[in-house]
Amino acid sequence: MRVHFLCLKTLAVALPILLLFACKKGDTGPAGPTGATGATGATGAAGSNGATGATGPAGTANVIYSDWFTPDPWIKDTVFYVYGFNYTKSDTNISQKILDSGVVITFGKLTGYDTLIWRDGQVGQLPIIINYRLTSGGRTYTDTWSAIITLGNLRIRFVDDRNYYSSISTTHQFRYIIIPGGKKAAAAYTRGVVSASGKQLDPASVNEVAQHYQDMSYAEVCQRLGVPE
Repeated sequence: MRVHFLCLKTLAVALPILLLFACKKGDTGPAGPTGATGATGATGAAGSNGATGATGPAGTANVIYSDWFTPDPWIKDTVFYVYGFNYTKSDTNISQKILDSGVVITFGKLTGYDTLIWRDGQVGQLPIIINYRLTSGGRTYTDTWSAIITLGNLRIRFVDDRNYYSSISTTHQFRYIIIPGGKKAAAAYTRGVVSASGKQLDPASVNEVAQHYQDMSYAEVCQRLGVPE
């Protein structure tokens, strides 16, 4: 039902309630205060060069991880007559804050070796040191794979103690996991940590990984941090 109100000078109706309507428009009242802006969840969206995170509420930190990548080309250098081969991967997620209080864990699948030296499917945590003997000559060789973390970069470095290699295979694969505030996780996170799959993680558990990841297998680190293998 549509109701129409008419402005009249005087309107009197014999009803239990008297309704009066003024034709004059009143003054506009002052504007009320602006409401506060709601909190926005922190985003661990895909980082540069394939690094991936998860989205969590405000006050959380997000575990970030990369896909497996294959360095190519390797850059050769010589330090104190020892050959070195380097590959640098850029990632803006490796910030000054990560360098100061976070953890970057690097893993390798060294598939360029003979399977007698490195098994198929084997994953190791850098630094990786491999000792082996070649059938020709009977000499023992030591290969060292290191991960060097600097602002915005992860550098993979390979050195053989006998300068055996003039070049190295481009089939080796690597990946890394970043734990923001990992060295002080229990105190740093006000609302916990979000895994790569979006699962809320216990800060104390993440702190344990950050403190003892050198003693954990690749599978255990991934399982505790919610990172797909």
